[in-house]
Amino acid sequence: MGTENSRKEEWEQIARDIEAKIRGEAARIVGAEETADWDTIGHDLESKVRGEVAKGVGSEPDADWETVGREAEKELRGTVAGWADAEADADWETIGHSMESKIRDEASTSVGGEPDESWNQVGQHVEEEIRLGLGEWAGAAPEDSWKEIGLKMEQQLKTAVRDWLED
Repeated sequence: MGTENSRKEEWEQIARDIEAKIRGEAARIVGAEETADWDTIGHDLESKVRGEVAKGVGSEPDADWETVGREAEKELRGTVAGWADAEADADWETIGHSMESKIRDEASTSVGGEPDESWNQVGQHVEEEIRLGLGEWAGAAPEDSWKEIGLKMEQQLKTAVRDWLED
């Protein structure tokens, strides 16, 4: 039984040595004393991470998370506002409206409309482009209705199938 206890104690010591080595390495990485406990290492790690994030968003390295979060949100809002052609200090609702307006204007002008049109007008332009494109393929006139275009498309398809069957 004595040998069993000594083996157990030996493995327990090995485990303590491994834990001490890992704790020492973790302490070294975060700049703590090698003999520091896990709470101290964790606190130092959190401070180090918070400091790096704080510097990244323009805060002081010792700023608290709330301040860091406000700075990060301000930076993000400014970037998104730039994309939306809004003021950098605008609120999110204003930025959202600007972004929606910019996207709608770009969509409208890309289909032959004018800036500042409603989404309904943009949709009408898209529908007109599709109707004209399909109508052209089917041999329809620009003023033909969807029904007339559909009948001409049907005729084109029938002709194509018949030609294929004859080959």
